[in-house]
Amino acid sequence: MIEKQLIQLLLNKNFYEKHKGKVSKTMFTNGAGSFFDSIERAHNEYDTDLTLDELETLHTDKYNPALTRTARSNFKLLLDEVRNEPQPKGKIISDIVTAIHKRNLAHKIALVATEIYNGKDEGFNDIRKILDTQEEEPIEDNSITTNIDELMKLVDVTTKWKFNLPTLHERVTGIGEGNLTIIFARPETGKTAFWINLVAGMDGFASQGANIHALINEEPAVRTQMRLINAWTGLDREEIQENMDMATQKWDEIRQNIKLFDTVDWSIDDIDSHLAIHKPDILVIDQLDKINVGGAFARNDEKLRAIYTGTRELAKRRNCSIIAISQASADAHNKLEISFDMMENSKTGKAAEADLIIGVGKRSDLGEASERSICVSKNKITGWHGTIHCNINDRLSRYVV
Repeated sequence: MIEKQLIQLLLNKNFYEKHKGKVSKTMFTNGAGSFFDSIERAHNEYDTDLTLDELETLHTDKYNPALTRTARSNFKLLLDEVRNEPQPKGKIISDIVTAIHKRNLAHKIALVATEIYNGKDEGFNDIRKILDTQEEEPIEDNSITTNIDELMKLVDVTTKWKFNLPTLHERVTGIGEGNLTIIFARPETGKTAFWINLVAGMDGFASQGANIHALINEEPAVRTQMRLINAWTGLDREEIQENMDMATQKWDEIRQNIKLFDTVDWSIDDIDSHLAIHKPDILVIDQLDKINVGGAFARNDEKLRAIYTGTRELAKRRNCSIIAISQASADAHNKLEISFDMMENSKTGKAAEADLIIGVGKRSDLGEASERSICVSKNKITGWHGTIHCNINDRLSRYVV
């Protein structure tokens, strides 16, 4: 199973470049080594990620045109097995690749050491040759450019996807690569509707061209999918049934930009693998507190700290903007003005990891039932803090200022 998952990851150009000095054809069994030969040739020829369909075409039509019908059939069977493997955990397989590589290296050196013990004079030169063939881990240059024009472009990337609520757009601008945003509220207040509005409302992230994935463990993903359609089309369920062709045509405008996944029991490693393979611009996790994380924790606050620290690292390492949905504590009940210290388990260090924290407040005893307040209580993007008063349309999962 590991070698088939490794093949999936080797399709990724960055993963291949990082591990090509450690991976060899001998690590694969039952004909799977032919995958590695073709992956290696393709990455040397093309500066892009590969898909399994592209690998099949290159392997059978370009690199091995003389393959027999049986060989082609066997390769396709292997390809289907790789395709049906569960999504690999990139960090775990990366560690396994390193461990296997070190074990093979140690085995080679041990064999030469035995020859030296038995009197082979040139054995030390053989060991030197083995070590000289090993690629050193590249040391990344993490220094920041001092060029003003380049700096301006980099800053623009961090706010590439603009908010569609006017005041939020004016005061905070937007989100982008490496950002971690937390949206929190009490149950039944409208936090899911809020991120749906940002993603699929009028002038939302999807209409701006962002590739958005949402990991759903709070409500059935099919229900969330329907709410996204409501938000974009401006039609509720009954209106969609009455105007199916119009709704379909309207939804087709952005449907390729949004993908939802049911992710019960997912872990940080699962999310890492997902980001490595799919590379979305924006990842929504509803809810982040329910994600699993490796390790043994004596207390729940330690686990939550690890979850949020790990998610923050993923946003930076995978150049993705992550929106984490979380609950508010009882302190936020029946309040319009809420701040990040009212997040559930706020003392766990969750707030410290975020670039932007937005709370959704609600008073059920005053004013309109649809009245909401959007409270920005942490903002490392532009520094602005404040409250925006608006109304929610529950039927369409839309917010209107």
